[in-house]
Amino acid sequence: MTYEIGNDTLVFAVNSLGAELTSLRTVDDFEYMWQGSPESWTGRSPILFPIIGGLENDRYSLEGRDYQMASHGFARKKEWSLAEQTLDRDEAKRLVFEQSSDDDTRRQYPFEFRFRINYTLENTTLQIGYHIENLSDSVMPFSVGGHPGFRCPLEDDRSFNNYRLRFNKEEKTVRYLKEGKLLTGGTEPFELPDGILNLNHETFKRGAIILRDFASDSITLEREGGKRSVRVDFKGFPDLGIWTFPGKPQPFICIEPWFGVDSTSATAGDTDLRTKTGITHLPPGGRFDSRFSITV
Repeated sequence: MTYEIGNDTLVFAVNSLGAELTSLRTVDDFEYMWQGSPESWTGRSPILFPIIGGLENDRYSLEGRDYQMASHGFARKKEWSLAEQTLDRDEAKRLVFEQSSDDDTRRQYPFEFRFRINYTLENTTLQIGYHIENLSDSVMPFSVGGHPGFRCPLEDDRSFNNYRLRFNKEEKTVRYLKEGKLLTGGTEPFELPDGILNLNHETFKRGAIILRDFASDSITLEREGGKRSVRVDFKGFPDLGIWTFPGKPQPFICIEPWFGVDSTSATAGDTDLRTKTGITHLPPGGRFDSRFSITV
């Protein structure tokens, strides 16, 4: 079921399947989110939990047992319940969705948890909050992140290559290289002295741009002199993916704040969920809170 709510400027919609943001549009019906295509990527903004990216052979080990899990985890495929909605005219518009462990999740991930996603719209900013509780009696290893896809170009008479990503700080780091579902273990320089990454589909022929140890906490999708833009703010997120469909040029770009990354091929430590690169460890009874925002 899709729930829709808005203010005098913007309307957003969330599907209870995956608690996925499916639309962020102006009241005069200009859509900022990619609307999916069977020819490339059908998603809009899936929630990635309890892993980011792929596992080697879609498997991991934990406490001497093997478990199977598809790329990006199960949260995006689960039905979520609507826990709260705020319709008061004078308040920020809010939809809160909840998912808890069940028999299906335990087969893939042997932990008890409660996960709430809070979507809050105020003026032209949509904040997306993650609130995860460990209800188990042992430390819970997990990753979590967003995968929002935005239209690019944002103007009908322009092309993908007319746009750029403007990082809010100079970048001098490395891009982690990927082949198929996994990181290769290799890197290459990723340097933006002026913070500008001009978009070109050739950049993504080898898959996503995956960054760690970067300086920025905000990226703006824009065209110099353009009338529309999208800014993603992700303070506190240690990992970042930037992606568009590599097989055939498509009019979208994803800006993905993460806690965690794909597994690295043939790396023993990444086969155990407790030692997997980028994993977060939540103690029994602990709570994890984080948020990022989209401003148009």
